[in-house]
Amino acid sequence: MSIEALFFVNWIFWAALSAGTLLLVGITEWLGGTTRGYRLFMAWLLVAFAAVLLLSELALPAGVEASATSELRRPLTLLFVAGTVVYLVASLARWPRSGIAIGSGLIGLAALVTLAAAGGSSNAALFAGQLVLAALALGSVNAAMLLGHWYLVTPKLSPAPLRRLMVILVVTLVLQGIGFTIALAIGGAGLENGLAVLTWLRLGVGILLPIVATILAILASNAASLQASTGLLYIGLALVMAGSIAGASLTYLTGVPV
Repeated sequence: MSIEALFFVNWIFWAALSAGTLLLVGITEWLGGTTRGYRLFMAWLLVAFAAVLLLSELALPAGVEASATSELRRPLTLLFVAGTVVYLVASLARWPRSGIAIGSGLIGLAALVTLAAAGGSSNAALFAGQLVLAALALGSVNAAMLLGHWYLVTPKLSPAPLRRLMVILVVTLVLQGIGFTIALAIGGAGLENGLAVLTWLRLGVGILLPIVATILAILASNAASLQASTGLLYIGLALVMAGSIAGASLTYLTGVPV
């Protein structure tokens, strides 16, 4: 992998984590069931994520294949960053804000799709789909893991929002697995020799193990305490993060969008 590609892998991680989390937080708030404390914490955290994304965007190199759509990607990224700030202000002021979060999250996903369209993979459409799924996976596991902490101080809080996020995570991971299979069928020859080990680790560590951990977390959510679910989601978050980074890295290494 060239040094330039590392900058784009870093950008993908922060864009996917930020956009996915904001989108899922907005949907969760719209459906109801969470506390104001959780929503404010997520709003501040998302601004911090967006600040890192902005720095990552400014550090992206020009003149390489992946930068071909920078004229569109950068404005979308800046608009997304602005959206996170507006969401924080609206949260502090108690203004209607779920629509802001959902709209801004979709803008972040559009920035990811724009990056995929710039090239760097053998199939731009599949790469775009994988990036959107990575954002949904990172966003749902991050939002769910942090929401789990609120049940420790608010035991009467309904488990429905947490279970909903976990179901979204499982569905997203299954779709990632389908995308992985399609990518191998189309261009798996680029993942031979030493890269084959990394490829199967991407599947096992980044997709299959998180599915198992999340299903166990869903089952554990039937207990009176949700500490077990939260602990399993910690594991799931680490695995999904590793899988997302590995998938983007393998894509730029081989062109196969896994």
